[in-house]
Amino acid sequence: MAQPIIEIKNLIKKFGDRTVLDGVHAVIPEGKITVIMGGSGCGKSTLLRHLIGLHRPTSGEVWVDGKNIAGLDEPGMNDVRKKFGMLFQGSALFNSMTVGENVAVPLKEHTDLSPEIIRIIVRVKLELVGLTGFENFMPHEISGGMKKRVALARAIALDPKIVFYDEPGAGLDPITASMIDRLILDLSKKLSITSVVVTHEMKSAFRIADQIIILQKGKVLQVGTAEDIQNSTNAYVQQFIQGEPEGAIPFKQTSEAYLKGLLDT
Repeated sequence: MAQPIIEIKNLIKKFGDRTVLDGVHAVIPEGKITVIMGGSGCGKSTLLRHLIGLHRPTSGEVWVDGKNIAGLDEPGMNDVRKKFGMLFQGSALFNSMTVGENVAVPLKEHTDLSPEIIRIIVRVKLELVGLTGFENFMPHEISGGMKKRVALARAIALDPKIVFYDEPGAGLDPITASMIDRLILDLSKKLSITSVVVTHEMKSAFRIADQIIILQKGKVLQVGTAEDIQNSTNAYVQQFIQGEPEGAIPFKQTSEAYLKGLLDT
C-alpha cells in the first residue's frame, strides 16, 4: 500500500447532543482511489466536509499532506486547499460564465499567470475530460454529464495532489455515470492524483476503488478492497451492497432506536 496522504485519527463530531462521527480512524493512501460509502445518515458527507476544512471536529485530528488541518486558521486552511480540487454533487458551475471561464476561476484566483497561459491551460484541462472546443459554451447549453466534466476540469485546473468527489454519478444516467467513472480512473493514473469519492453507487465503487471505507452510525465499519467488501461476512455490509430492504437494519424501526443507535448491527 502506498504512503498515506490523509490520516483521520479518532475524529468525533457532535451537533448538540447528537454524535455524527464517533471516533473515526482511517488512512487514505497517496495516488489511489478511496471510496467512502454508507447508508443515509452514516456520516460520510460530514466526514467529507472535515477533509476539505468546512467543518471543525469536536475532537480528533485530520492530517492532509502532513498538516493537521483541524488546528489551522483560515489562511492556513486556504494554503492546504490549493493542494486539492473538489467536484461538487451538483457541479456548482457559475451559470453566468462560459465553460472556459468556469475552468479558469481557480487559475485567476490563485495564480499570476497571463490570460494567454490561462487560456492554454483551460484548453488542456478540457481536452483531458473530453470536451475539446467547448470553451465558449454556456452551462445551460450542455448536458448534465458535460457539466460534471467541466466541473472536473475546474477541479484539476491547479494540478492538485488530491481530488474530492461528492456523489459524482448523482443525477446521471448509467452510461454517463460510467463515463465519469472512467474519467476518474484515467485522471488518477495519468496525473497521479489521489481521489476520494463519496458515493452510494455500488457499481461505481466496485469499478473504480482501490480501497473502500464503509461507515455506519458515524464509525468505520469495514475497510478493504472491492473484493474484500463483496466477500464481507458482516450482515450490514451485505445488506448494503445487495440493497435488501430487510436484514441487519430492518425495514421497520422505532424513532428511538434510530436516534439512539440501538439497532444491533
